[in-house]
Amino acid sequence: MSIRNRTPWALAAWASLVLPVMAVAAWPRAWWPYAVLTLWTLGIAVGVVLVAKRWHRRQSDRIVTQAQLSSIRTLSHHRHDWMNELQILYGYLRLNKPDKAIAVVDRIRERMEQDSRVSQIGEPELATFLLSFRAMCDTVRLEVDVQNGFHLDGKADRSDRLAKAIIGLVGIIRYRASSPANGVDNVLKLGFSRDGGEVSVSLVYEGELAASDSVVPEMERCVEGIGTIRFDESPAGSAGQARTMVVRFPLPA
Repeated sequence: MSIRNRTPWALAAWASLVLPVMAVAAWPRAWWPYAVLTLWTLGIAVGVVLVAKRWHRRQSDRIVTQAQLSSIRTLSHHRHDWMNELQILYGYLRLNKPDKAIAVVDRIRERMEQDSRVSQIGEPELATFLLSFRAMCDTVRLEVDVQNGFHLDGKADRSDRLAKAIIGLVGIIRYRASSPANGVDNVLKLGFSRDGGEVSVSLVYEGELAASDSVVPEMERCVEGIGTIRFDESPAGSAGQARTMVVRFPLPA
């Protein structure tokens, strides 16, 4: 039962109190109208509370189910990626090409290290978003590079705002990215680094964007009040142009 459905029901239930109230007004000296009014009020209150609890329980169950499905999709995508890498590795071993096999192992190790750094980034919402991006988006390939030892610390509320701003910036690219053409993927390279008390987030996008003129103001609104953003684009009209965006978030100690 949605909030819209519950609200009229609750209002109608409380409005029904007009009946016992009218009985009290009609028989002010009798005891039974007051008893009816009391029991009626208690019954409505109990009913509203029970319905509200049931609705919240259903909402919680729905959120948990969605989170579980998202986790399953993410694990499935990771499993698919690892299987592809293992098949390539197996093929090189069968062909007796140890140099190429070592390169595959190094690539797997590097990806595992990056995933580990992402998971330790300090904001669960941001880490979950980045790790599950491949399962959510098929128009942009996200490559994340997290500086060794990078961690979002400082005040919790500011780190949370920073994480939401980064998710918003990636979301703008995600929803504006045109479908890949001619087998060339749209690639967004996201880098995290820190210099003293300042967090630097670089976004390098290679691909086409729909309504690209409005991308800059949307991104500026994302970081308004918490950071600054600098844009560096290749000449307009070039095919597959790269757009570089560097966001700096000062994090006072």
